Parts: sequence; C-alpha cells; structure tokens
Amino acid sequence: MLNREDVLPPEENQWQEIDESKLTLAERCVYRNRRRALELSRKGSSPKEIFRMTGISHAALVRLQKRCTTQNPETGISYGYEGLIPRSKIKKFIR
Repeated sequence: MLNREDVLPPEENQWQEIDESKLTLAERCVYRNRRRALELSRKGSSPKEIFRMTGISHAALVRLQKRCTTQNPETGISYGYEGLIPRSKIKKFIR
C-alpha cells in the first residue's frame, strides 16, 4: 500500500489552475469531484472517508495522482490539475 507521501507530491501547490469555464458542465462536475478527492487526501482524510464523500476509490485516486504528476515531454513540467480533466490526453497514442 502506498503512503500519503507517495500519493501527494511536494510540487502540487505549484500546479497551474484550470480555467473551468472552458469545460462542459459534466466535465466540470467530474473535475471538481476529483480535485476534492485530492484535497481531502492532502488534508489527511482516510481512503474510506474520501470514497464516502466523493465516490473515488483509493486505487482511482492513486491513478489520478499519477496522471497529474506525469511530466509533459515538451515542457518537462507535470500536467498537474490538467490530469483531472475527463478524457484529457496525457500520453500520446503509439501504434
């Protein structure tokens, strides 16, 4: 099982904010719920509490965190909160 330090990187407070006005209503709802789950984890909530409040399991939270911390190959900077946007492309398709 991962420790809280494995899930929440120190650079998270430097992630660029997302312009939610560009998202559809459905995307905005999913994005906010995912972000809330990350914030609850940062504040020390247990995985059980996070699931009860957001419906996001610990495994899904870890997957989302990995998406957020993946580095953009063009800029070398983590994708950050962009990784929480539904259907956002993080990895290029390679055939």
